[in-house]
Amino acid sequence: MTDTTYNGWRNRATWAIGLHLMDTVTGWIIDDPESWGKANDLEAAAGLFRDLVDEQVEMAGLDSFSLLMDLLDTGDVDWYSLGRHALEAAEVPSLVPA
Repeated sequence: MTDTTYNGWRNRATWAIGLHLMDTVTGWIIDDPESWGKANDLEAAAGLFRDLVDEQVEMAGLDSFSLLMDLLDTGDVDWYSLGRHALEAAEVPSLVPA
């Protein structure tokens, strides 16, 4: 069987986003502990990653460069895996089953 993961993540896009944004998102979760611990935490944590990537794409004006957007390939990112990892790193128990 061939391993299709990238450095332990689902794919290279997921790994790259986690590499560059994990500390930021985990820090935000740690800094606001009273906002976490609810059933929708996984969705919210995944959303932090999506929002950060979308914001950076918009600020850089990349959305108008179709070649660069194809290379960025955010459509295959495992946002929930990133969110779960951030919650675990922040030691927030997620109420959503893995």
